[in-house]
Amino acid sequence: MLAVLAAIDALAPATLVKLAERTGIDKKTVTNLIEQAREQAGVIVVKSGTQYSIEEWGPIIKKTGAKMCLTGAFNAPSM
Repeated sequence: MLAVLAAIDALAPATLVKLAERTGIDKKTVTNLIEQAREQAGVIVVKSGTQYSIEEWGPIIKKTGAKMCLTGAFNAPSM
């Protein structure tokens, strides 16, 4: 979910095809993860035509943490 949200924030325009390409996640799963973010984390994701944007990150998710997931920073080995 976090990688998809970070991709929405990073891409302009953030279309479903571009989100799938950027994250490596299939389009159906991207759509499901966006819906989960809305329902479970209170993220306000707006779809205008074919483009997605984040209007509000909600009370749970931090934008900086989501961006770290997209770049793979959370996959770094711990010391």
